[in-house]
Amino acid sequence: METHWAIDLGTTNTLIAKWVGTHAVTVALEELVDYEPAWQTPLIPSAIYFQDGNRAIIGRPALAAREIIHVSDLHTLGPLARSFKKTLARASQQAVAQIGTETVSARQCTTVFLRELLEATAAYQRQRALPATSRLQRLITLLRWWRKEGQVTHLTMTVPVDSYEPYRAELSQIARKLGVSHFQTIDEPVAAALGYGLDLTDEKHVMVVDFGGGTLDIAIVRTHPPHSGMSRESSPGQHRATLLAARGLMFGGETVDGWIADLGCEKLRAHQEILRPVLLAQAEAIKKDLSNKASIADSSFFLLQGGGRIEVTRAEFLETLEKRGLYRTLETLTAATLDDCKHQISEADLDAVLLVGGSTLLPGVRELFERLFGPQRVHYWEPFEAVVKGAAIYGAGYSVDQIVHHDYAIRVYNDAQQRPEYERLVRRGTSYPTPNPFETRYYAVTEGQQLFRLPICEVGYAGRVSLPWTKRVNGNDYWLPTGSEEGECVITLNEGDAYRLQPPGNGPQARLRIDFTIDANRFLCATVHDLLKQRDLRTDDRVVRLR
Repeated sequence: METHWAIDLGTTNTLIAKWVGTHAVTVALEELVDYEPAWQTPLIPSAIYFQDGNRAIIGRPALAAREIIHVSDLHTLGPLARSFKKTLARASQQAVAQIGTETVSARQCTTVFLRELLEATAAYQRQRALPATSRLQRLITLLRWWRKEGQVTHLTMTVPVDSYEPYRAELSQIARKLGVSHFQTIDEPVAAALGYGLDLTDEKHVMVVDFGGGTLDIAIVRTHPPHSGMSRESSPGQHRATLLAARGLMFGGETVDGWIADLGCEKLRAHQEILRPVLLAQAEAIKKDLSNKASIADSSFFLLQGGGRIEVTRAEFLETLEKRGLYRTLETLTAATLDDCKHQISEADLDAVLLVGGSTLLPGVRELFERLFGPQRVHYWEPFEAVVKGAAIYGAGYSVDQIVHHDYAIRVYNDAQQRPEYERLVRRGTSYPTPNPFETRYYAVTEGQQLFRLPICEVGYAGRVSLPWTKRVNGNDYWLPTGSEEGECVITLNEGDAYRLQPPGNGPQARLRIDFTIDANRFLCATVHDLLKQRDLRTDDRVVRLR
């Protein structure tokens, strides 16, 4: 029987877990992990240090290797890469590291990081199967390595709820390139709901606050009991959960690190721009010092070359969190997520609020949610491992009914404004699969037009609470971007797709009827009917995969 593995690839740290038949366990790859001091969680730092274009070390050894990087090199790309997850999500070809004159893209970096992680996992499996305590056993272990025994073939990876579909596609392509034959993804807060250890054999409504190094995700999940007649100890495949609403922001612990570095810069008399990378490299440690409730110290320090230091007091840290809007952001996103599913449940219906991610340990975060929902509903005993454990449970067969996380629109041209605008086709929060059809649109073509293009675009909020969609007399919603909105919020998924018209367009009347549906695999499908010739040009054609 194949082992179901799960990876929670985080901006700051990564965890790996597996399903062991009755439950999920986090795996400690001792050569890579750095144990979190308060919870003793085996975290693998999401760091990679390139020795050359194809060889690299990851995790704790990579962070140790950074000590040889000169301070002046902190301003430029070098052999050490961190936070590559953020770049992979929006610009996978962008350089995140450099070896000599050769740059390394986010895609290459993620590929090598996962390759090293999966190879270490396979070695762990082989050693567990047969500890190499004799020469014969070492030879058998070598034979098993040659036969690729222990290779990870069944893998589930977690993704932020506000990531775009190309991010999932990147992970899928990388995994298959590395020999993973059965690959799937699950939204991070949904995984947390499954992995938190609550009794999910009864129907519950759970809010998950996943506040990590790079993202803040909030989701509301309904869990369903097994079918009648099944025992409470039934397998994961007999349980089901439904995602009711989800919101996300690119806002996390690294954002707070930047605030702390800015605070240090304010205390410098000169060379603030030059020294900021040095301060930023130390900001995470200061954040942990001042967030540790067990610590008796009331301040922490930046250390400068030459023995100088800059003090940051706990009071200054707390004031920065308040002034920079940490608590306001948490409250705003929480309210927006509840509002998204207000027609299904109310705030009073929530059975539990689960806090996940290292940034939920920041001062005042737990207290904020206890004030909003009451301390009896707020749980915080699995801040690091819930997501990866839940992903392993999902990989073992726990069914999750999910929703579309972004709006999807057709890019059209606004003649009055002389610029593109967007006609909404799929509203975020739509459950799938949908009825067939769930949406029908009619389109006219210009005189002599031979090709009809249907540019489907993924529209996210990019840190905004909402976008100003406007309903027009035809009943459809439209959005006309302003400023930087289009570049920040829109990704075009199928720019090159076109339908050929024969004969060409011959007037302003409607020429095409398109029936849309979303299948169980999240594909937007279209049946394109030529009204002039009274025949289908395409039937249930898979246009794009939705997020």
